[in-house]
Amino acid sequence: MLNPSSESPSKSRKVLIETWGCQMNVADSENMLSMLQEENYTLTDKEDDADLVLLNTCHIREKAKHKVLSRLGKLKELKTQKPSLKIAVSGCVAQAEGKKLLKAAPQIDVLFGPGKILELPQLLKEREKSRLPAISVGFKRETKGYPEPDVTNFSKPNVSGKTEISRYVNITQGCDNFCTFCVVPFTRGREISRQPEAIINECRSLLNDGAREITLLGQNVNSYGNDLLTDSSQSQPNRSPFVNLLEQVAAIPTLERLRFTTSNPHDFTFSLAELFARTPKLGNYLHLPVQSGDDDVLERMKRKVTVAEYLERVHWLRANNPDFALSTDLIVGFPGETEQQFENTLNLVEQVRYSFVFSFMYSPRKNTAAIRFKEQVPEATKQARLKKLNHLQDNITIALNKEEIGKTREVLFAYPSKKEANCFYGRTNEFRLVKVASEHDLVGQTQPVEIIDANKTALLGRLV
Repeated sequence: MLNPSSESPSKSRKVLIETWGCQMNVADSENMLSMLQEENYTLTDKEDDADLVLLNTCHIREKAKHKVLSRLGKLKELKTQKPSLKIAVSGCVAQAEGKKLLKAAPQIDVLFGPGKILELPQLLKEREKSRLPAISVGFKRETKGYPEPDVTNFSKPNVSGKTEISRYVNITQGCDNFCTFCVVPFTRGREISRQPEAIINECRSLLNDGAREITLLGQNVNSYGNDLLTDSSQSQPNRSPFVNLLEQVAAIPTLERLRFTTSNPHDFTFSLAELFARTPKLGNYLHLPVQSGDDDVLERMKRKVTVAEYLERVHWLRANNPDFALSTDLIVGFPGETEQQFENTLNLVEQVRYSFVFSFMYSPRKNTAAIRFKEQVPEATKQARLKKLNHLQDNITIALNKEEIGKTREVLFAYPSKKEANCFYGRTNEFRLVKVASEHDLVGQTQPVEIIDANKTALLGRLV
């Protein structure tokens, strides 16, 4: 017989949340914590104190499952010492591996995919009643609109452990593009957009709680709202739902900066580029993933854009501001990539001069088309190409950072240094990291800063 107190809604319990992967996972973890707070859970950073350990996982890299299993092995030992401990696994690994993961790690109590995070409270209750693992994966294809958590306390907790100044807001879930290397459509499902009113309300709430910068998130933010269009709105092709959303969020008076990611170049429009020129809150930076600098590779990746079209979008962004900063994602060693095609990627990097690059060796992912492609590139070749790419980009990053010396930039300070007393970190409108010494707390302030030195990681500045 169950102990009645174990089901009492008044009993306070503690949850430890470990978040791996992208910013969207961080935002998902915050939403799950909001729901758990409604069930009288409080956040802890000590696993010995936890009644529930929630692993929110990422599956973008090949070894993600092994990382999760390793962590679950350690938690199994903890659960032996503390049998009442509950272990939940969410996110993309849970969706991709499902019952296989549960079979490999029977210590899991609850397992659910990104499309089922609203079911977390109910899954925990099912686990209590049945004493059997509760599992929920897959996607509700018939859902119209993004599912919203039903919580009475709209205040969104912060699980990043960094700062309240810059916060994340998911605006879409899933992706319809099916790039041949990408597992996202299989782990997060097809694209679903949130209602604009819900997004704006969440932004207002975060700003009321102290945020000054909001980053809107989605696998492809440019296509936000296409699934919400009605027949009447479709008759106005120049009215992009995403541009409309950006304008509405930017109009919130207490917002200082607005950013968004990830932006797929194939549907990045001129009107969106133009919005940067007339909306100072958007800053002078964008993450615009290209993945390769060769047209044939891009076609095999199913990126739906050519190098020339990508460069056209770069031109749109830099037409009014030559200093506009860009970052990107690049994959080396995609199946069939020749040495010349890799050199074309290096040429693109030299031409665009990115502020920084997220570079990866191609990693085969289950269910994707590219895993079946012939001419897989040897690991040693991929490693050599990645090293060469990183060396080139490091030199460009250092050069661009040193070009900042002597300039004065507006810096929004987000957090204090953990290693140095009276030191604070913030970012410029170009998203460059700046370290400044000050005897006064700068967190949350926007200050003019003169750049006096620079390295690959950050700029060093002093208050003007």
